[in-house]
Amino acid sequence: MKNNLLRFSRLLRLAAVCVVPMLMAASTVHAADETKGGPLSLIITYHSTPANRVALREEMEKSRKGLFQHWKEQGILKDYRLLFNRYVDSGSWDAMALLTFSNPADAERWNKVEQANPAGLSKKALALTTAIDTAPADLVRNNAVANAPLHPTLMVIPYETMVSADEYLKYADGYVIPQFEGWIQEGVLSRYGIYVNRYAAGRPWSTMVILEYKNDAALGAREAVVAKVRARLKENPEWKAISDSKKNVRAEKLAVIADSLMTP
Repeated sequence: MKNNLLRFSRLLRLAAVCVVPMLMAASTVHAADETKGGPLSLIITYHSTPANRVALREEMEKSRKGLFQHWKEQGILKDYRLLFNRYVDSGSWDAMALLTFSNPADAERWNKVEQANPAGLSKKALALTTAIDTAPADLVRNNAVANAPLHPTLMVIPYETMVSADEYLKYADGYVIPQFEGWIQEGVLSRYGIYVNRYAAGRPWSTMVILEYKNDAALGAREAVVAKVRARLKENPEWKAISDSKKNVRAEKLAVIADSLMTP
């Protein structure tokens, strides 16, 4: 009788481990339909010199309150977000704009904006940049907790993928998303988004993950939480099979810790 109870208890624990990730994944917003039309996101990265970083940040703040908000009120932008690299790092960007459009027609309207304000910047801000990269992209997966913090700590991770877009999405759904949802469950992650570069050939990245941690302490717990969630997921046969396959799906590139320049 005792042995039967122990076996039954183990089965219940295994069922919980297998079912929870699937339930969490069901709450994930799948935005894959974006790929059927023109890209509805633009990811613009701005590079500056260390000496001009302070001035560039000030100009980006002015643009947030002025130009970008004006374009949102006009209906050209569905939403926008401006990020700033927390550290001086010559191997990466200093500022980033995440722009989203409601439909392809609005994305086309942005072309006229670019004629007067390249990359959405004022003349003064443009003079403070040394390089700008623009990537039309698709937000393919995202999720957020209710009442996400206003001042999160962001980690932006670009990747080079070695498989097709469809294969990558299967990999993301089976292996990556369960981990992100586990980090949300552990209380450290408040939001995540996965972007796919629509025209990745020759570009610095083909997919980009943006993770929003609740605060610096939550980011500091990253390694411990990653290990904890992976240990739990290893009891899920499907997740473990992907983890053990050692298939070369993506290569991580230089990650950036960033802060959000607050939107209204």
